[in-house]
Amino acid sequence: MKQIRIYCLAFIPFLLTRQGFSQDYHSENLFYMGESSESYQSFLQHADQISIICPATFSIDSVGVITGGVDHRVLETATEYGVKVMPLFAYFNQQGIHELLMDRAARLEAIRLMLFYAHIYHFYGWQMDLENVNFRDKAHYTYFFRQAADSLHAHGLIISMAIVKSDQPAPDAGNYSFQRYMYENWTGAFDLTAIAKAADFISFMTYDQHMALTPPGPVAGMPWFKKDLNYLISLGIPREKISLGIPAYSDYWFPTGDPWMGARSTRDEISYSKALDLLGRYGATKLWMPNQKVYYARWEEGGIFNWLFMEDARSFMAKFDVARQQKLLGISVWLIGMEDPGIWSDLKTAHTVKIQ
Repeated sequence: MKQIRIYCLAFIPFLLTRQGFSQDYHSENLFYMGESSESYQSFLQHADQISIICPATFSIDSVGVITGGVDHRVLETATEYGVKVMPLFAYFNQQGIHELLMDRAARLEAIRLMLFYAHIYHFYGWQMDLENVNFRDKAHYTYFFRQAADSLHAHGLIISMAIVKSDQPAPDAGNYSFQRYMYENWTGAFDLTAIAKAADFISFMTYDQHMALTPPGPVAGMPWFKKDLNYLISLGIPREKISLGIPAYSDYWFPTGDPWMGARSTRDEISYSKALDLLGRYGATKLWMPNQKVYYARWEEGGIFNWLFMEDARSFMAKFDVARQQKLLGISVWLIGMEDPGIWSDLKTAHTVKIQ
């Protein structure tokens, strides 16, 4: 699960060509942005390929107070290149979220501050990213989002929501206790059709397939990636409202321990450059998983296997091709500055490729 999140890509209506119904897939790149120098430098270098920058630099609390800001250099660069700025505010405290959703004054304060910051910084709109929401708060979350959408739309602003990945409307049949936990605390709180109807678009987070609560595995393997998207489409959500989440980071799995939680396995979300450094440091060879469309590597340290599931330009473009073939609004990428630099030239080329 992302603890803060970065960017989206929108589909622009296709052009008819002399070949018949061949189409160009034009995309608006929405990238999420952190506060690191790597995030800023990548944005600075590639702003001409970005339509929406989504700074993950705001938070909200249980009484509706939104705090944060955007680096003035990001705003200046966005203005120079015509990039729309659409930040998100995030919150992951389940009890705090419940209190926020149940408190009318808190909700109104949050909406007031969304409008205030948008006016001060000339934002394009906002994305809402509340996670670890109990499934019992589903109706309250939907109501808050609709309330915010009505207010933002009345002021000419755009609104979106980051949606936790899901592939069915109930706990999966396998790994019962784990699936029940995920449904009750992560996936069950999203009324996907109602949210999509109120939103200008949704960013559907296909990551993380595997996380610190699971055994090692891909960040977003292709079969699982497609299954999640197919579920979304099966609900009747318009493709032009779906921004497909794509991870730009890799997962490094290793054993750890401390006096509080004891010995255990965990993982770090790492950049492409850090993944290359690990391969070089341990002399590991990356291997392509053709069914998952992702690289992996493993090596032994202290008698224990460490694992790396690596996202690079090849795996990135395989996911982008899904958005292109499905004619989606585009993609939302977490996180600029962590990506394989090769994605930029590939994306530029992809814009000129026609689809049938």
